[in-house]
Amino acid sequence: MSTTGPATGDRYALNLSLPPLRGRPLGPRMEAAAVAGFSLVETWWPFPTPQPGKAQAEEVRAALADAGTRLVCMNIDAGDMASGERGILSDPGRRRDCALSITAAVEFASSVGCRLLNLPYGNRLPQYSREEQHRTAHENLLLAAELANGHGISVLIEALNPLDNPDYLLPDVDMAAGLVRRTRREGAAATGLLLDVYHLARMGQDPVDAIGRHGDALVHVQFADVPGRICPGTGGLDFTRVVEALRTARYDGLVGLEFDSRAGSGPSEARSFVSRHPLGDTGRSAT
Repeated sequence: MSTTGPATGDRYALNLSLPPLRGRPLGPRMEAAAVAGFSLVETWWPFPTPQPGKAQAEEVRAALADAGTRLVCMNIDAGDMASGERGILSDPGRRRDCALSITAAVEFASSVGCRLLNLPYGNRLPQYSREEQHRTAHENLLLAAELANGHGISVLIEALNPLDNPDYLLPDVDMAAGLVRRTRREGAAATGLLLDVYHLARMGQDPVDAIGRHGDALVHVQFADVPGRICPGTGGLDFTRVVEALRTARYDGLVGLEFDSRAGSGPSEARSFVSRHPLGDTGRSAT
């Protein structure tokens, strides 16, 4: 599926939301990415509140411009991450909050040319049935796709591994891909799968196999290595195989490098990984 790869062929984006970058203001994080050679960045929700004011939005826009970086993917507000929340998409009691968050995210993303929005699915909530939570997520996903489509934005869902996220309601990539295909059949073409190879590997699954099964649903991919969500290329995953699988699937989107650099590998090591694992030209034009 044609997505957002830049004409330059540089299709890797540095994620700014994991330690130690996360402990710094957003502007210096973007500058660190630029210094390491990354013009593309991605982030979790970049604001301290669910509804950013004009001044907050302008501050982020200015930081992007000052660093010369382009925001290509971001999460909508996921609730209180520090306390364990992992999204509100599937929370029946927060439909209004979710709609407001989606609207704010679409408006900001459109203003900076960001074309990918990730919608964290949320945790299992014992006061609701699983069926009600999945139905709520599906309805919110349809709403998000409708709002985003008019701005040329795709909305994403992602499976997270249950070892790191024991309460997460969507721990299975097959289920996530199935939901994407269902929403597309219902007319929500601006819907896609975010496949993070770290979460698959953490569960003992082969990312190459998952890419082969779900290449048609893929709109964004993220890399980190195991163990420990470390910089790609510094652990046990064979990224040569993973990149070849993406080529075989004719994946022409971007790849976010979403890793924890406290282990000593930071943006410069990520740039070294990029130089060793070029994604290349799929033969299809990315817009």
